[in-house]
Amino acid sequence: MLPTDDIARWRVRVFSTLLPIVLVLGTSAALPSIALALRQGLWQIALMDAVALAWIFAIWRLDRLPHTFRVLNFLAVLFMVAIGLLLAVGPVSLNYLMAPPIMAVILLGNRPGILTLALGAVCIVAFGVNGYARLYVPGLETDPLLSSVVVAINFSCVGGLVTFAAGTLFKGLARSAQEARTAADAVNRLAFYDVLTGLPNRRLLMDRLAELAEGARRNGVLGALLYVDLDNFKSVNDARGHAVGDQLLRQAAERLAAVAGARACVARLGGDEFVVLLDDLGAQAGAATTRALALAEEIRGALCEKMIIEGQRYYATTSIGVALTAAAGAPLAVHDLLREADTAMYHAKARGRNGVALFEAGMLRDAERRLTLERDLGLALEHGELSLHLQLQVDGARRPSGAELLMRWRRKDGSSVPPDQFIPVAESSGLIVPLGEWALRETCLAWHALARAGHPLPLSVNVSPMQFRQPDFVARVESILKDTGVPPGQLVFEVTEGLLVDRLDQTIGRMHELAALGVRISVDDFGTGYSSLAYLTRMPLYELKIDKSFIRDTPHDKDGTAIVQSILSMAGHLGLRVVAEGVETEVQAGYLARHGNASMQGFLFNRPMPLEALLEHLRRSS
Repeated sequence: MLPTDDIARWRVRVFSTLLPIVLVLGTSAALPSIALALRQGLWQIALMDAVALAWIFAIWRLDRLPHTFRVLNFLAVLFMVAIGLLLAVGPVSLNYLMAPPIMAVILLGNRPGILTLALGAVCIVAFGVNGYARLYVPGLETDPLLSSVVVAINFSCVGGLVTFAAGTLFKGLARSAQEARTAADAVNRLAFYDVLTGLPNRRLLMDRLAELAEGARRNGVLGALLYVDLDNFKSVNDARGHAVGDQLLRQAAERLAAVAGARACVARLGGDEFVVLLDDLGAQAGAATTRALALAEEIRGALCEKMIIEGQRYYATTSIGVALTAAAGAPLAVHDLLREADTAMYHAKARGRNGVALFEAGMLRDAERRLTLERDLGLALEHGELSLHLQLQVDGARRPSGAELLMRWRRKDGSSVPPDQFIPVAESSGLIVPLGEWALRETCLAWHALARAGHPLPLSVNVSPMQFRQPDFVARVESILKDTGVPPGQLVFEVTEGLLVDRLDQTIGRMHELAALGVRISVDDFGTGYSSLAYLTRMPLYELKIDKSFIRDTPHDKDGTAIVQSILSMAGHLGLRVVAEGVETEVQAGYLARHGNASMQGFLFNRPMPLEALLEHLRRSS
């Protein structure tokens, strides 16, 4: 059913449109009628037309009066003209009495229309009985009452039919218009608002952002954009399902809107990313920055508070990037402002998450360098600029016991890119997966070269968490082993302790699949990450690598030395091989030789070198 308020608005709109038309038509008809009436001496009709015209003009001009009051006056004008014509002209003017009920049902409703129709019928009978109106029906000329009643009945039937038809038509038109408007509103909401949270979506956000940027450019008043990202939201989706994740997003959106209030526009970009737009922060950059950062901290604090979903507690820490609009007159691209806030948000994540970062020009330069490095790294893999160097591992007697494959990147111009620069880029961009597969294949080829030279050493190769979690990782390893013919037991896959934090059962299962192939597993940088000892007995481990940070001050540092001794003792009890990384002094090597059967790797023995150089070194040594 159409809401009453909507019908009322339609009636006001129809009346406002109708009045000027009636005024124009009434003027066109009244002026000749007045002139003709005065010529014929019918001054009553001339006066009636003049009063009606002035009355309608007054109703039109006094548009601030209540709608019902104006309509009642309009109906009174119509009644006055209709009755006047009835008295002066006779039954032929009865059609004028049709106008008031039709207008009443359209402008006021069914009940006023029925009452107006009934009033017209009563007037017909009253004026007919008293002889003021000559309402004669053939055969009933001598009975004014019966003639008037017959005319009134016919008037009521025809008038009722027309009146109800007009009312029904009006409601149908109003309903159709309302449905069209509702459909348009629904389309508009789908186009400009997020279905899940009800917040403005990216499309509407870009329009608001353009307005913010234009206002800053024209008026010199600064605004700010806050890029809000929920930390570790994917973990909630994975662990509890998307239904819980959706509820968490809704609660986060409600808190954002509550904190920002009328001061800002809050929008959802998608996923767990939100944007808050602040305008009118003043012309002073310092004050604007302070206000923007204060709101960002307020938002961060609100989102950190617990959320209750299906009886369970959840906590959503947040990383927020803040970027300010440019000064007055300076060019400002909307997408650039969004990118600046996004860049600042990622810096907040890099600092440990659950924090706020203000955009600085250096951040963008870092992002551009990182993007360039990512592009160049992909090309380097295609053009053969990457290579593997090998660093020997030796036992207590300084005999080679294995080697680790380390990736190097030398550009065609001769410059080198350090691994600590391009490996993180490869991991964040996903390039680490093809890089890791390339490194594994090259490791197998290197083993064959060593074997042919009479040095079939076990080779260690690093496997990133992303590469390890690929669904087809084990199948690819098996395929490479078959293609190259390398004995699986000659490969040692080094994984970091960080891999053991997430999806532990899945990780252990995949390790057992690799062990079933014959591949050995090593935990790299042992002791620096998630050093729970419970998982050691559940995993088919072959080796532990002591991180060089513990070796650096051994045996002079009491704490570091205690950790090294504990690892050596534990590995001995579990039957695990141990490799100590970063051995650079004879004192360190001597201590390790005396306190366990650990292999050693470090600059004291060898630096990483190309395969050809290592083969030459082994040839001379033997």
